[in-house]
Amino acid sequence: MSAAITAGGGHLVPLADAEALVWAAPREPEALRQALIEAPDLAWVQLPFAGIETFVDLLDDHRVWTCGKGVYAQPVAELALSLALAGLRHVGSYARATSWQRPHGRNLFGANVTVLGGGGITESLLRLLAPFDCHVTVVRNRVTEMEGADAVLEPDRYVDALAGADVVFVALALTPETEGMISRSELEQMSEHAWLVNVARGRH
Repeated sequence: MSAAITAGGGHLVPLADAEALVWAAPREPEALRQALIEAPDLAWVQLPFAGIETFVDLLDDHRVWTCGKGVYAQPVAELALSLALAGLRHVGSYARATSWQRPHGRNLFGANVTVLGGGGITESLLRLLAPFDCHVTVVRNRVTEMEGADAVLEPDRYVDALAGADVVFVALALTPETEGMISRSELEQMSEHAWLVNVARGRH
């Protein structure tokens, strides 16, 4: 990271003299709080990760704050698609098999897909799903058209979107409103053959 800053025309200086800070410790908000005290002239703080929930209490109007939102959208979307295909086609079972078995599994082609969340990961995922001719429903806060989605629903209808889905992708930001969204009752709304692919924070 130091080499990248220098290559971009920046100069590495002691914290007390810094005008900009790249904070690369995602689990140390209190250490950043102390750094802000020690560097009163900081005009810009860069958090190079997408999720900044642990740093919300530190955000202020005295400096510019930026984060890495969208940086990981494409690789995470690719992972989500890979996991869905592996689940639908029972790749794990085939990998452990010691003899030929009857073909089993389901196709993603023409499947009903629900995506919870409508950010950068979902946008990338919709592009990857396009060749599979899926019927895609997206649940997100802003009910506006999304390229690649057949339907966009508001969050209070997310349970309706689970019913009949062959694959449900969870790509939500972790907020008080989204924490605990998927529980036993929600899973029971899904088809027995459906796959849940969670590429979010893990507490949904």
